[in-house]
Amino acid sequence: MSFFLGIDGGGTKTECVVGDNSRVLGRSVGSTIKIKKVGEDAAGRALESAVAEACRSAGVTPQQITRTCIGIAGSSIPEVTDWTYSVLKQLVAGEVQVVNDALIAHHAAFRGRPGVLLIAGTGSNVLGINDCGESGRAGGWGPMISDEGSGFWIGRRAVAYAMRAYDGKQPTSLLDAVMRAWDLKTIEELVSMANSNPPPDFSSLLPAVLQCADGGDKLAGEILISAAEELARLATIVVRKLWPEISKVNVAVTGGVFAHSPQIRQRFGELVRAKHPGAAVNLEPVHPVMGALSMARKCNSASAS
Repeated sequence: MSFFLGIDGGGTKTECVVGDNSRVLGRSVGSTIKIKKVGEDAAGRALESAVAEACRSAGVTPQQITRTCIGIAGSSIPEVTDWTYSVLKQLVAGEVQVVNDALIAHHAAFRGRPGVLLIAGTGSNVLGINDCGESGRAGGWGPMISDEGSGFWIGRRAVAYAMRAYDGKQPTSLLDAVMRAWDLKTIEELVSMANSNPPPDFSSLLPAVLQCADGGDKLAGEILISAAEELARLATIVVRKLWPEISKVNVAVTGGVFAHSPQIRQRFGELVRAKHPGAAVNLEPVHPVMGALSMARKCNSASAS
């Protein structure tokens, strides 16, 4: 019997799923394997632990894996791809395929059919594939210059808005929420944290921003609306690239920002449909790791045939 391993290496967590040709047999969720964030040693330990736990829950060993597909942010950087491939080849048997995280998410949403997939988690990214098999992307150029509408983008903007409100003595719950989330006591500590190098994990502030918005905080609500607008712009860029004529296009979403913010989901859907009346927008977030598993199975079936 053949066993397959799908992995989604995200910015805050790593998801693994093990299956045979038709069933899901085991799963695991571990910490991030983003080497730019935690370093190669910590990332390697996290990947090994996540793979071992998924195999354990499936009742198989890593040496029984026939094929592995992993989607990881930054796969276009040779350092990232080479490291990921090298570590996995030491952990599991069989073939290993390293692809971009957007590709496994797209496959989870559309199973190889045309459509536009928008990721908004720690970072953001859009991948579209049209009826001719042509692909197009937008965003995803990293947190300092891109990743619009992402958790990192929202958190960084929350700190900026909180400090502006502090300067203008404007009432907002954002400042206290940010300081609680980062366990800080003074404004000076906040300024030092926000300007540290490497930068802090701004995406960790997303729950605090969502809570403030749910509580009626005006500034927090504005940030979420702005995030939805940025994400809709990214989607529109890809739609116009690949579908220059007005036509039906399927749009899907994934990532923690969409999963945890109904306000962003709703506003995003409204904006995309207003720009593209033919768009069919599915706002139920897909699970990229299932796309990775499907791609591992598909490649195996193709080689077997």
